Parts: sequence; C-alpha cells; structure tokens
Amino acid sequence: MEQIGNKIKALRRAKGITQNEFADALLVSPQSVSKWENHLSVPDITLLPLIARYFGITMDELFGYRLESLSYKERFIRFMLDNGMLRFGKFTLQSGRISPYLIHSGDYRNTSQISKLGEFFADAIKEHSAEATILVGNSERETPLVIATGMMLFNKYGIDTEYFTSNQNFNSKREMTLITDTFTSGKTLKNALEDIKRKMGYYPKHIIVSVDRMERGNGTNFSAKREIEYAFGVKIHSIVTFDDIITAIERGVINRKEDLELMKQYRKKYVE
Repeated sequence: MEQIGNKIKALRRAKGITQNEFADALLVSPQSVSKWENHLSVPDITLLPLIARYFGITMDELFGYRLESLSYKERFIRFMLDNGMLRFGKFTLQSGRISPYLIHSGDYRNTSQISKLGEFFADAIKEHSAEATILVGNSERETPLVIATGMMLFNKYGIDTEYFTSNQNFNSKREMTLITDTFTSGKTLKNALEDIKRKMGYYPKHIIVSVDRMERGNGTNFSAKREIEYAFGVKIHSIVTFDDIITAIERGVINRKEDLELMKQYRKKYVE
C-alpha cells in the first residue's frame, strides 16, 4: 500500500499537477488521492489501468516492478498495450483485411505518452543508425511525435535535428527521416511519400515505423516493406515487428494467450 502511494505521489509531482487536478482527471475526489498518497487506502483495481495510462507508463512500472530484464522492444509492446495503442479483437483495416490486432500509436492523449513514444522512436533511430538532419511527419497529427522524437534524440544521444511536417515546402537536399505509425498494404505510406516528394522535393532516406506488420502487399508475394523500399529507394526500420508481438505473447511479456492462435493464423495468411 505504501509503495503504490509513493509511486503515485512521485508521478504526480513529476508531472507538475495538484491532487485536485489528478482527481479531476480520474473522476474521483481529491480526498481519495490524498488517502492514496498518505497510505490510508489504495486505488480501486478498476482505476489502476487509468492511472498507468494517465502517466504514460506500464502497470508493472506503476507497481515498481523492475523491467531491466525486458528489451526495449518488449517494453514498447507492453507500453502500447497498457496505453491502448495495441488492441486485440476483430478489426477491418484500410486494406480490407480482417485483423485480430490493431496498432494505433497515434492514439496518444497526454504529454507523458508522447514523451515515452518519442524515446522509443529515438532508440530505434539510434539502433538502426538512421540519424538524419531533418525529421518529418506525414501529417499534422504526427507533429507532436516528431518533436518528441527530436527532443529525445538530443537529450539522450546528443543528436540535434530540425523538424518539418509534410505540408511545409522545403527544398534543401539534406538527409531526412520520416516518423510514422504503421502500415499494412503500404498504400497510405506510398501516398505519403509521394506527397513529401511533391512538397519537399525528394524522398526521405529512412522511415521509422512503430510496428512492421510484415504483411504482403495486395497482389504480390513480397512484403509491403520490401515493395516500398525497392520502389522509393528508402530504408524502413521498425521499433518492433509482428513476430516480436507473437513472441511477447508466447513468453508471457503480455498476457494475451487467448489471441495467440488467431495471430498465428493471420500470420500464415498474410505475412511474407
């Protein structure tokens, strides 16, 4: 009880909010928050995912469990699931495919989530040596993520970059990295690349996506990733892949054993 209270207090203070503001966000009374932080009670179990999501952390991090044994890829998968960016169920994708999972890393609602996402994207850029002079997003929606990634690149690795959105005109031939969510058949990403070429004069050298779904493009035996890399002369890097998510389920990194068979069936049908 003391541990969870101390964790909430530390997170709240780090975020710079009052007990009243935190209570309003959770739709509870300020007295409840005060009791948690003074070890007089603990949050209702139904509130715990909301608290973790509000601060942009995993449930394990909320309870103070050590995550050093997990790779940054596994931590990212946990982060996405805990924050509603990785969902399991039945989803119709833009490609028309019926998928047992959905990736929507653009579904962020607060600065702590954006900051954490930016760190994961920065780690992927560093891991794949995809540093660039300019970071760009393919929509206004991704601008906060582009900025967060740039800030993390500087704070964590000392790499300073400029940033632009695809609706800006820019014609300087400097190395560019595109920050984006994910793709399935690649149609949306192809359109984004053409738009960037039209607005900025050239294609990015690197593309960083949250998840590589590893799926074949429509009417081909090759993955959409391979198609786009060949057609546009770009290099696509991902934080995690579809196989990483399956492995995370198998290893118990995320507790979704009930979805494992559907994930494997989908892989057999659509993955390269």
